[in-house]
Amino acid sequence: MEIIAAFVDDAAQALRVLKPLSGPGTHWVLVGCAPKLTHRVSKWVSHSSREQWRTRWAAQLFAELRPQLPAGRIDTLLARQPLSEVAQQLQQRHGRGLRMIDARRQRLGHAGEPLPTELVDTPAPDRWTAPIAITSGLTLLLSLSD
Repeated sequence: MEIIAAFVDDAAQALRVLKPLSGPGTHWVLVGCAPKLTHRVSKWVSHSSREQWRTRWAAQLFAELRPQLPAGRIDTLLARQPLSEVAQQLQQRHGRGLRMIDARRQRLGHAGEPLPTELVDTPAPDRWTAPIAITSGLTLLLSLSD
């Protein structure tokens, strides 16, 4: 039985990456990586409110992913500490046979929290990311030059 740990933050992106990897009898460990709250928001929201929001966010994400993944064992985990520590703990718990996939959505202009490259397989980048970024930049440049 293959064990796959997937770091996810968006259901559509995660399904696009994980569907080709799924097989019968796969044990999934879905690690929810909640978006960071801005500094301005975090000043006014209590710690317990932030934790409640993260829990609701993760429950909604996992509810979207569970029916789409093939039948098998699915465990869920919400990352509450740096992702490198979560990856190390998963590696210790499940052993060297664990396969880790970074299925988080890449956002232009926003560097996500890095994962240890020696432990995690990174899927091939979306082939439309670079052309969209280039045409968006050129469009902005042309509109500003007018």
